[in-house]
Amino acid sequence: MSFILSTVSILFIPVILTGIIGYGLFKRAPVYEQFIDGAKGGIHTAVGILPFIIAIFIGIEAIVSSGAMDFFQGMLAPIFNLIGIPQELISMILLRPVSGSGSLALAETIMELNGTDGLVGRAASVMVGSCETIFYVLALYFGVTAVKNIRHAFAAGLGGYIVGVYASVMICRFI
Repeated sequence: MSFILSTVSILFIPVILTGIIGYGLFKRAPVYEQFIDGAKGGIHTAVGILPFIIAIFIGIEAIVSSGAMDFFQGMLAPIFNLIGIPQELISMILLRPVSGSGSLALAETIMELNGTDGLVGRAASVMVGSCETIFYVLALYFGVTAVKNIRHAFAAGLGGYIVGVYASVMICRFI
């Protein structure tokens, strides 16, 4: 079984790319030209979203460097303890909606300090894999598309995030 999974893992992307190119050639599409057009569009999109990404990272760094993250963590600890969420996860819960890469680095630190097999390490892993970076997504996608009214998207994203965080901890508690 391990050999099969390893082989599929190695061949997956080359087979998909070959299939797409083969299909394009079969349909007599200008595959190379379409690839170049897509790459140009991708670069244009990357340049367009760069200011939003920089703004998010500067905001995160300001919150962490100023000590506000530690303040919020200390202030929220009693509330999180009441609902059964370990105090070690508060910084992850506060950072994850804003930054995926920042919360991934924080999850690594949490696991180094608390271990990977305990409740805290497992819950941090599940949160990284299942909870969305809602502020990042809203700032990036709505900023690029110039949509101004994000009220319902924010409420839905925040509600899903809260459920995801609580479910992550409770599922890991039972497993």
